[in-house]
Amino acid sequence: MRLKTVCLLLLIFCGACSTTRPFKTADGQLLDTSVAEIQRVTINGIKQFVTIRGRDRRNPVLLWLHGGPGSLSMPFYMHYNGSLEDRFTVVYWDQRGSGKSYSPRIAPETMTLDQFVADTHALTTWLKQRFNQSKIVLVGHSWGGLLGMHVIAKHPADYQAFMAVSPVSHGPESEQVSYKFTLNSAQQKQDVNALATLQRIGPPENGLYKEGLSALKQQRALVQTYGGVVHQALRMPGSQLFLHSKEYSFFTLFKTNKIQRLSYPMLETIWPTLDLKKQVPAVNVPVYFCLGRYDHNCPSALVADYYESVKAPHKELIWFDESAHLLCWEEPQKFNALVKEKLGTSSSSEDLK
Repeated sequence: MRLKTVCLLLLIFCGACSTTRPFKTADGQLLDTSVAEIQRVTINGIKQFVTIRGRDRRNPVLLWLHGGPGSLSMPFYMHYNGSLEDRFTVVYWDQRGSGKSYSPRIAPETMTLDQFVADTHALTTWLKQRFNQSKIVLVGHSWGGLLGMHVIAKHPADYQAFMAVSPVSHGPESEQVSYKFTLNSAQQKQDVNALATLQRIGPPENGLYKEGLSALKQQRALVQTYGGVVHQALRMPGSQLFLHSKEYSFFTLFKTNKIQRLSYPMLETIWPTLDLKKQVPAVNVPVYFCLGRYDHNCPSALVADYYESVKAPHKELIWFDESAHLLCWEEPQKFNALVKEKLGTSSSSEDLK
């Protein structure tokens, strides 16, 4: 009987994570202009999950490209950046092999940058048809910023504007600068344990560590320890966000290691040759770069250098002086207002079919 009860509770709990909170009027009635749904969409042969939320489905569609690859970020975007749902129809997408889109049946050979670009474009086509819009706007965070630059370079006609948030612009240089940051910080703080760790894993060679994923995770943990990921403490820890999420189960976190093992070989392929200056020197879409002053995860100085070189019909660089890599969660009010200002007016009525 106890086993049956536990199984029933688990089914109820997991089932609750297949729905999303509805939008209601002040008197508690369902807001008839709104959209609040979770969809499992087949994208290039793989079923992938999107949560779509907005107070008015006629608003511009905003597609989030999360970090990673393989990041479990959507509860954070929903919590810290949820006010964007007032101005946009926001699409929270778990990319191929990430979050609720993870499946052990995904072929590792399909985990390529070209495939992710194709997936993004296929989802974009579906969203344009679903919401009867000729263009959508993109926001890409970290890895999503890199992905987004490739997407708009290849398919400019589908996007009204793109906002790159803490993107990575150069694999080998970024890794060298990030490693030096942790080494210098450990030396200044006389952190014996950290120095031993850094000495053991050694500096990256051509953007990669000789011990692979394990070494990368250890180095990134030190970047976080020294304030290069989060400059100021987030208001709600990640574990609480998953526990309070209606859309995601806490059990999603248990997939983390499997997701990382699926995703990491793609990084090994991409990182040594990653150079946006050469690969995406120009785009035909307005672009906005948001950089955290203290970002040493994807060092912002290198991204600012890329910003100066990239050609676009319109471009802007916005600094977040109290943030590191997670600026959209560290300074959410500033970020959300900026997205509404820059992207919310970019889709005029003429863009609607």
